[in-house]
Amino acid sequence: MTEQEILLIEVIDRMAARFESQAILRGGMVLRVLGCERFTNDVDYLLIPFRSKKEVVEDVLLVLGELKGVTLTHSLNSKCLRVILKRGQTVGQVEIKVDRQATTTILSTKELVKNLPLPPRLIPVLDFPVALADKMAAWNERRLLRDLYDIWFFLRMGVQVDEDQLSKRLKKPVYSRLVPPAQHLKEKTPSELKKRLHAEVVTLNEAKLRESLSDLLPDMELTGLDMRMKAEFNRYLK
Repeated sequence: MTEQEILLIEVIDRMAARFESQAILRGGMVLRVLGCERFTNDVDYLLIPFRSKKEVVEDVLLVLGELKGVTLTHSLNSKCLRVILKRGQTVGQVEIKVDRQATTTILSTKELVKNLPLPPRLIPVLDFPVALADKMAAWNERRLLRDLYDIWFFLRMGVQVDEDQLSKRLKKPVYSRLVPPAQHLKEKTPSELKKRLHAEVVTLNEAKLRESLSDLLPDMELTGLDMRMKAEFNRYLK
């Protein structure tokens, strides 16, 4: 376990202790709690029930400031509150959005903290079907293979996508500059997104995945990953 991973797990512990059910974990760290081996360098939260990110800045900085040996810098933009944490040469990032309510499920951090001097906690995470819809929308907007991997992980768990959430996200996409206009969805529907996913999945090969994910996954996980992903996506996309 790297120093960066330890720092992010300490963030989860502090946020759970202070905000309890108000701090909903989302993004890649949810997959880590579920046993996924994909590395992530940030922690994403949804805090409820709030109308504005400005309402939570002071409390979030107070809680994260309790982490031993950590210095903080933060910024606030239209998307999120972003906090950069530094401990020596180790850097981590926390991104926080707010909403009035959210659908959640409960997970245990027992496996995540088993080799650390931290107590296991029960934490709320974004409901899996909603999380899958958000991840699919994120892939559409930036076309990153790590998003495709995360989609595969949820599908392999048997998660069914929240079609309403996916439709909502697809209606107002925010495309990365790396996605040319010719690749933007025209119909902005789940069915068109499935076609784009299929077109991407058929191009997968181990070399392509290694090029994009070698810093995020251990070598043994990457071996044969292209065929495992194709098999699961073909079941979903048929």
